Amino acid sequence: MAKVITPLGVEIDYKEYWKKRKEEKLWCKMQINYDRMKQLLSSGQFTLEDFCKFLFPQSKKSDIALKMINYIKNSKEPVFFKQMVEDMGTPKSTTWQVYIMLKRAGIIQRKTKAEPLRLSTKFSEVVEDLELWWKNFVKVK
Repeated sequence: MAKVITPLGVEIDYKEYWKKRKEEKLWCKMQINYDRMKQLLSSGQFTLEDFCKFLFPQSKKSDIALKMINYIKNSKEPVFFKQMVEDMGTPKSTTWQVYIMLKRAGIIQRKTKAEPLRLSTKFSEVVEDLELWWKNFVKVK
């Protein structure tokens, strides 16, 4: 491993440092079009595809998120990342990025690398908390 001494005199593994820096930039960014979402939700036409597009403006990542969530939801056996990537036929690095984003958003979870992936309700919990916060914020003058 390539070790580098930083200007502050700290020895770091260069490859590991850049891997962590890259992962720090992987976040879901919700893009809300109120009128469109309200129309889809109230008419019962909002789909998982709409949800993934809501989280991922890039169509490639949105498509992988859709495949990943469907794969985990519909699998009858425990889902492990490596097997899922092989079965889905998606690029491993992009799929890993989407996995990190979904995990940080609370949509997918696993405690250790040895555990299978599963869908999580953490996302909905934080959205509910955000909703309450916003309602209280708007009321307070």
